[in-house]
Amino acid sequence: MTPGTNNGFVYAVFGLRLRSAFPLPELRSIADDGAPHDVTLEWGRVTARLEGAVDVDSAVQVTARDFHLAVPAGRFLVSDGRSILVDARPGTSEAELRPYLLGTVMSALCHQRGLLPLHAAAVLFGESAVAFAGPSGVGKSTLAAWFQDLGHAVLADDLLALEIDPEGIPRALPGVPRIRLWGEAAGGGGKISLPISTAATGAPAIRRLYRLRAEGGDPPSICRSRGPERVSAILDGVYRWPIAVAMGRGPACFAQGLAVASRCEVFEVSFTHAAGSPETLALALETHLVC
Repeated sequence: MTPGTNNGFVYAVFGLRLRSAFPLPELRSIADDGAPHDVTLEWGRVTARLEGAVDVDSAVQVTARDFHLAVPAGRFLVSDGRSILVDARPGTSEAELRPYLLGTVMSALCHQRGLLPLHAAAVLFGESAVAFAGPSGVGKSTLAAWFQDLGHAVLADDLLALEIDPEGIPRALPGVPRIRLWGEAAGGGGKISLPISTAATGAPAIRRLYRLRAEGGDPPSICRSRGPERVSAILDGVYRWPIAVAMGRGPACFAQGLAVASRCEVFEVSFTHAAGSPETLALALETHLVC
């Protein structure tokens, strides 16, 4: 278990210092050297309804300052990009809460802090970041594990946060240092979390983004996107886009997507999920990256 301090447990994620009231073993622990924390995560009571909130769906409410998530495990409140409050249902374990915290809740935190969260995995290739974007189950984590085995540091497995620096360069912020794999890829029938053995630090510029489409391409087809297609590919990958819109961040996300498209090569990848396809896809991308 991560060692705690009198002030809780301190972690680094998305370039932020997060102090948590309970351990989050998936995150990278850092020393509590007295520096200010960017985000605090605490236990507390979260009301069932936010005043003046917009309902994004049956589980999510949003106001200008707050994000509210209600799931069977409990309620979560993210405020001003600085505070996360957790109200667990009786009998709920911390392990049951963490998938929500490390996914939807963290994406809301990124939106509130003006970052661009993408549903993507990312690895370090040379001195730059390469992202693999797409919906759940498309193979992002498998690719991250493949490239890790080749010695490439992993920046993100499922939630990739991008920051546009003062020079307009999109940079990938290291996220949750674990890879979650399903079925045969995980060596079994369920989904497990594997620690990242070569986690990246710093915030490298993103060089390429591959949008993955399991549409039957055999062998995999990799085509460069041009013009508006590049922006569309990036915006399609925004993590929980309806949340961003409800927060009023639609125009800002569009501007960030333009910034990414202007500095990053974007490719459409069509492939099949047939037996043996993960290795075929990984080999095709590996060859493409060195071209």
